[in-house]
Amino acid sequence: MSSTSPPSSRPRYRLQVNSYDRTATLLIALLTLAGLTVSGLGIVFFANKFTRRIEPIEFVPVEATSPNANQGFADQPEPPGVDEAPELSEPQLQETLEALTAFASLNEALLAETTADAAAEAGKGEGQGDARQPGPGGEGVVERVQRWERWKIRWEPSSPADFAAWLDQYQIRVGVLGRDNRVHAAFGFAAGAPTVESSPPQEYAAWGQTTPVDGPMPALTNELARKADIAKEGRYALLFFPFDVERLLWTLESRFNKTGDVNKIRETVFTVQRERGGYAFQVIDQKYF
Repeated sequence: MSSTSPPSSRPRYRLQVNSYDRTATLLIALLTLAGLTVSGLGIVFFANKFTRRIEPIEFVPVEATSPNANQGFADQPEPPGVDEAPELSEPQLQETLEALTAFASLNEALLAETTADAAAEAGKGEGQGDARQPGPGGEGVVERVQRWERWKIRWEPSSPADFAAWLDQYQIRVGVLGRDNRVHAAFGFAAGAPTVESSPPQEYAAWGQTTPVDGPMPALTNELARKADIAKEGRYALLFFPFDVERLLWTLESRFNKTGDVNKIRETVFTVQRERGGYAFQVIDQKYF
């Protein structure tokens, strides 16, 4: 008689889903969804392409006429100038050009008078000469950018009295190139009534000349020129620096120069600081080529 195991002891076999099957099913579902989406977009695109009508834009010809008549002979009118469109002009640019013209006039006057004096004094003298032989000579030290063209003084005085005290300390003068081709200068503002003098341009040939362009210095310079009653002589008020100031600025610039070559300096910016009851120059920036 054979014995058999009870049914409850027999092994049961079940289908199980592993991680591989789950991943494959998810990918198939995503691909199916993407395919349906693309198919739907394609149907919408082609349906609009073949059913929408494009309305043409009507062409309206424009006749080549002018209500006020250009009265010219060219095919197209010329562009408007400053007189025709004054609102497009820039007053700052115009004032800058006029300032440069004033500087050029002053330099021409200085050169003309210096040349005339040199011609009058040519051939005169009591010297015996030296033992140097004739030669081609040289040009000396030529700076790439002239000193008073590359030097910028940027300072914000606290008051007009502060500005006047700085001028008096360094004997800086406020001058105006008059319409009579003379320099009308004023100095000694801190003492009260300034001293005013009128001189030919050649007397200021060795003085440094700058036009204040930054901060409150332009307004303060014009105010002092009006106080000295010399603003009426010309249009622009300048600052004239004596040679002692030029020598001081040259020394400060040379110490600050990192290249050691003055011809590599494009711009040197100075400022003014209070120091022991007075004022001192200081280099704050320097630009090179």
